[in-house]
Amino acid sequence: MDINSLLSPSETPRRPSLTPSTSTSNAASAPSQSQSQLQSHAQSPYRHVQRSHSGASAIVNSPLGRSVHPASSVPAHMRSPSQQSAHPSPLISPVPTGTLSAHLPRTSSATSIEALAEFASSKVTPPTLTSRESTDSQKSSSGLFPHLTSAGATSNPRASIDINMVDTPKQTVRADYSDTSLPVEKQQRLAVLAAYIQESPSSYEAHKEIIGILHQGFIDHIYPPNDQNTRRDPHTYDLLPDLRQARENLDKLFAVGEEQWLTWLQDESILAQTADERVAVVDNCRRAVTEEYGSTRLWTTYGDWLLHCHKWALDATGDAQSDIDTERLVGREVFDWNLVLDTWTEAVERTSHDMSRSHEVWDKYMTVRFGDFNQKLKPGDMTTALELFEARLRVPHAEWQQTFQAFSSFVSANIPPSQYEDIMASNLRESANAKKIWAEREGFETTLSQAQSLEDTTAEYQAFAKYIEWEREQEDRPQSQRRSKNRRAQEVRIAHFDMVDALYQRAELRFPSVLAIWEEHVDYLVEKSKPGLLETLARATKHCPWSGALWKQYLLASELAEESFDETEKIKHKATSTGLLDAAGIEEALLVYDAWCGYLLRRSKRPDATEEDSDVAEMGIRSSIEAAHNCASNLGVSGAFDPSFRLQRKYVEYLKSQGRLDNAGAQFNDAVADYGKYYKFWLRYYEFELQKSMQMALLQRAGPDRLGTLSSAPFAAGILKEALRHPELDYPETIMEALLNHCEDYEDAEELQSAIGLVRKVRKDLTAKRQQEALRAAEVAVQKQEAEEEVANRTEEVANSLHIGKRKRDEEIDEQDVAKRQRNEEVAAESVEENAAVVDEVKRDREHASVLVQNLPSNITEMKIRQFFSSCGMVKQVTLLHDEENSAIVEFEEADAANFALSRDGREFEGTQLSVVLSTGSTLFVTNYPAAADEAYIRNLFRSYGEIVNVRFPSLQRNKKRRFCYVEFKHPSDAQTATELDGKDVDGLSLVAKISKPSEKRARKEPTNERRQIFVGQIDFKARREEVEDLFSKFGSIEYVKFPLDQSRNTRNRGIAFLTFATQEQAQAALAMDGEEFKNRKLTVTLTSEHDKRPDRSLNGRSKSVSVVSDDEKQSLSLEDREKRRERTVVLCDVPDIVNASLLRSAAEKYGKVSKIVLKTNHTGAILEYESAEDAGRAMVGLHHHEISPGRRVRVTTMKEMLQQKPERKMDQFSKRPAPSVPSAASGPVKRPAQPGVRKGGHLGMRSAVLLGSGSGDKGDTKVDGEGGTKRSNDDFRSMISGK
Repeated sequence: MDINSLLSPSETPRRPSLTPSTSTSNAASAPSQSQSQLQSHAQSPYRHVQRSHSGASAIVNSPLGRSVHPASSVPAHMRSPSQQSAHPSPLISPVPTGTLSAHLPRTSSATSIEALAEFASSKVTPPTLTSRESTDSQKSSSGLFPHLTSAGATSNPRASIDINMVDTPKQTVRADYSDTSLPVEKQQRLAVLAAYIQESPSSYEAHKEIIGILHQGFIDHIYPPNDQNTRRDPHTYDLLPDLRQARENLDKLFAVGEEQWLTWLQDESILAQTADERVAVVDNCRRAVTEEYGSTRLWTTYGDWLLHCHKWALDATGDAQSDIDTERLVGREVFDWNLVLDTWTEAVERTSHDMSRSHEVWDKYMTVRFGDFNQKLKPGDMTTALELFEARLRVPHAEWQQTFQAFSSFVSANIPPSQYEDIMASNLRESANAKKIWAEREGFETTLSQAQSLEDTTAEYQAFAKYIEWEREQEDRPQSQRRSKNRRAQEVRIAHFDMVDALYQRAELRFPSVLAIWEEHVDYLVEKSKPGLLETLARATKHCPWSGALWKQYLLASELAEESFDETEKIKHKATSTGLLDAAGIEEALLVYDAWCGYLLRRSKRPDATEEDSDVAEMGIRSSIEAAHNCASNLGVSGAFDPSFRLQRKYVEYLKSQGRLDNAGAQFNDAVADYGKYYKFWLRYYEFELQKSMQMALLQRAGPDRLGTLSSAPFAAGILKEALRHPELDYPETIMEALLNHCEDYEDAEELQSAIGLVRKVRKDLTAKRQQEALRAAEVAVQKQEAEEEVANRTEEVANSLHIGKRKRDEEIDEQDVAKRQRNEEVAAESVEENAAVVDEVKRDREHASVLVQNLPSNITEMKIRQFFSSCGMVKQVTLLHDEENSAIVEFEEADAANFALSRDGREFEGTQLSVVLSTGSTLFVTNYPAAADEAYIRNLFRSYGEIVNVRFPSLQRNKKRRFCYVEFKHPSDAQTATELDGKDVDGLSLVAKISKPSEKRARKEPTNERRQIFVGQIDFKARREEVEDLFSKFGSIEYVKFPLDQSRNTRNRGIAFLTFATQEQAQAALAMDGEEFKNRKLTVTLTSEHDKRPDRSLNGRSKSVSVVSDDEKQSLSLEDREKRRERTVVLCDVPDIVNASLLRSAAEKYGKVSKIVLKTNHTGAILEYESAEDAGRAMVGLHHHEISPGRRVRVTTMKEMLQQKPERKMDQFSKRPAPSVPSAASGPVKRPAQPGVRKGGHLGMRSAVLLGSGSGDKGDTKVDGEGGTKRSNDDFRSMISGK
């Protein structure tokens, strides 16, 4: 293997060979070797692809170019191993970032070329390499991952990472890509993305897609897909400036990420020709390994590129020394051998913590430095290599056995045979600890490797979590054994820290935007009091700049590290200058402003604080308050965005420390308008007045009677009284308790008596208010129950009186049969809606039965929360919010239980002090939004107003036309602010968004068409709707006509119609048509309320009219139509009962025009009928496992399977519906289940029957309709039941 094969970064965890060719060995061990020896290694890295150069011949190829992914049309055998599918990339998230790098003087060149370098420097100014040192804290803190001694000059410690966060710039993206080399569809896509970027510059996916299209165009330009043997000049790519600009735009806003860095470095290395351009690639490599800490792929890329540049500089273009071009002379000065070795040495140190892949870098480093170990090395190199091997064998890593075999080959070639066994045995003993460490963790490493190979990020994340948890348990477990003075035990303890720290770093590389990993890592470093906290926080805030908690920790760590004021101020500026905190929500911004104000306050109170420090603190706190208000205003949040009054409290504390008590009190007075409804605000105000009263007493009085003046604080009591008079106080009970306690402790009897009277009055008013609300809720519940019973009765009556046609056998159920039943359901439903009061089912009284619990212990379980609050009452539901305050919503079965739970406020729960408040007023009732709106639409609509706990849609089982939802916010203030959307135009509809008040719900009024609708029967089957409407229009204005058509023939009607008149009088007049002849048939006309009492209808409700079409003809037409409809029909199951037809249509019409949608909520299914069979076929593929609702996926199934599904059951119903009463013998007919196998004469499962009476009759003697028995009416059947 020649060294050219080692120039490309391996994209797979394949271990490089440690035994290269002789030329490689010479190149690695002798930096001053002749140019002829290195010339062969500066050849094009593309030489393995058999293509002729058709462009400029002067193109200098890059070793990184081998990782170019060619077009899919390139045959597999034309690709290098590095061009095969790489490992799945880590999660790259939208992380705004920038990098500010310092510059250090370049290293000295070799002595042999000093004269040439001096000559070159007189003509060309050599470039300067970016600093390549890293912070000491990023290195391992123990001997587990030892520091390697570089052959080159020693680097100075690098300053801490500096992230230059910039404001979101206006994106300079090309708008028109026509007349470019890209395909037309790519041109159009880029134009759309460019327009979107101008409107939403913070869209990471759009930036990434733009770069992906331009990058693929770059590759296709170099390697034309239609010409396998051509390689063009990459500099002639017409969109090269656009590709670079797109990458700059991404780099200004987001963390580039490992995968994006690899393609970026690859492209630039292909383009680099001059020394300056090559140095620019080196600078980008340094930025990449700094941002993506510990990436073996990026470090290998970095080292390979420097090695390639070093060989390029030594490559001669002619025989004479004067023929060497100036660029190469500069390159020899810049890319000297020491720089190459220093970089590879640092690469080994920075990746040694990765046990699974560190061998890739270490093996490459040893090959570059020493070459072939099978040959004898120089004495100095032999000693250094021996030390490096011995140190490496003591480091746990996946390929330890291969390293040991390479060490054996090295010892055999360089050590006398007499010492071989001693050296091998000694190193085997010393490496036993490393082997044991790996053996204990091999299972975890295997799980991680499998998850990565399967591209299962969820499994990989869980594997990391379990791995870290286990490692930390191992660290804490043997504490008793480590108290000994045994040195080995001390080393093991430090090794455990390194293992945990390394795992966090590896997890951060794979999941850079997962906030929980960074927070746990930071907490771990704080717990262990280890160095490197600032550097870790710098990387954390760089990848998650939207997290106010991380920025707050960063500011605090800077203060504890005693960083200068300017450095700490830079951190705060980085956090607030991008606008990402504001976009994340007002709470994230408040965390940063609160931390900054706290820092300024503490700084102004230090003993050595100056007057300037106090002025800076006042200005900083006031500007933070102003900035927070501006942020809230931009987000559309109300003035009461911070119930805890955090920033103002900092300012009050500052004014108190300066003795400006009146100014401090004025801050509270000014805030009453915004924060007066929060009891916590009044308690803070009360505490301030209490302290102020004590301080004023101490200042104004002196002498022996001073203690007597301190026993009263009437102004503090007045604050609590003022709070109780506030009409919107969220929790008066706490204030009442505080007032009584204050008067008991500090005030006289008269003041105490006044307080007791006030508390009694407030409590009485509060009790009366809640009783009224409870009475209204109970009244509404009774009304709803009565309405539901009436609706059920009306539904049964109407369904029994409708013409519903013939029933198919069970084995012949198909879509025609379902459509026929669906039509019957629609007729019945519409009749019920027009004639009965349709009312929603009883809902939970969540508003008064829920509490918001904050400051819960971390990692608390739902079960523990239920147990803690179980003594207050029955807990219906616990919703963990996973927010900064560790909050949860606890819902009780009764409102009294929630009120009792408020007594838990301030209680200690597993080491934390809980905050418990009522969740009243935090839920919005939203309706009149677009019919196709889903949960994502609703969340996006209200996202800017605050944190949304959940969005609840109603079940459509009882009413498929429902269109409303409940949006529950975390804070009532957010819900109140969100009511600003009430009445606003949303997609042409006037949105309704009001605070949900269950106690004010009212039953729906009776339909206004009561006794205005008539039923018309015995209509001629060939009559048209217009003819029937014209026939009855003479009696008055007709508002609505229901004219059902025959299922088998759309040109025929079903012989019935429903007509709704404008007034009852008009409907009464239309009854005169009863018995009149219309097209040779006598009509039957009745009011719908009397429709079921006609004596001339059979028990099953079938019309007596005779069909004008023979059964054979009807059946043949039905079969033909059935087959066509079956091809156009898609049947879905597992459809949630909260999904309406409009939402389903929006998902279904992505595949074609939908002519009909039938929801089957009783079977959790739906039937979609497309206009063409082709569209239905595409929909079957596209809709299968489609996520129609968060966490709910539908399936494409058969009609039979769908009809076997049961309706969705709600496990959290608040109240049980009363069981339907069994009708008595005198109240109606006995309904029997459908008889399987009966002939077609049966009518939709309602068979005529005879009561068995005392049971003496034989069942076989019972005659039914269609079997020779006498047909009976409903009245005949009722008479038999009553025994008449």
